[in-house]
Amino acid sequence: MTLDTAKAMAVAIVGSRLDYCNSVLYGMSQANINRLRRVQNILARVLARAPWTVSSLDIHHDLHWLPLSHRITFKLCLLTWKTLHTAHPPYLSELITHYLPSKALCSSNTNLLASGFTSNFTSRAFSVSAPSTWNLLPTHNCSLDKLSTFKRELKSHLFQSAFAV
Repeated sequence: MTLDTAKAMAVAIVGSRLDYCNSVLYGMSQANINRLRRVQNILARVLARAPWTVSSLDIHHDLHWLPLSHRITFKLCLLTWKTLHTAHPPYLSELITHYLPSKALCSSNTNLLASGFTSNFTSRAFSVSAPSTWNLLPTHNCSLDKLSTFKRELKSHLFQSAFAV
């Protein structure tokens, strides 16, 4: 088996499990995130054949992988974009609304989402987590209409914020 085949299989098997429904992991305790991050770090280290002395962040940077917390943000923003642009699934599109100020403000046409009441208990709900993550994105990312362009720009933004490139 070649190295490229091994990388593809490892990412398909382990990477897909890390990404499966990871938008639900938003707001999870740091201890649980760290457990999943360790799995991601071990996978990256095996694929890169790197010794334990090399920083896992350097390996992620070389593989062009987002750290787990940024992958969760990526998934949540992607789900929000799809919900806003297709109104599917309907049960999620009912939970988010565009921010409409009562007066004409500079923020009127910045494509922000209205965030509802937040408490410690409700902070992980889609109706709260989607607007809070979406509103932190640069305004040019939120106004993109093509999915492939949005994904590319979002990953670039998160990659820059994760690695301060």
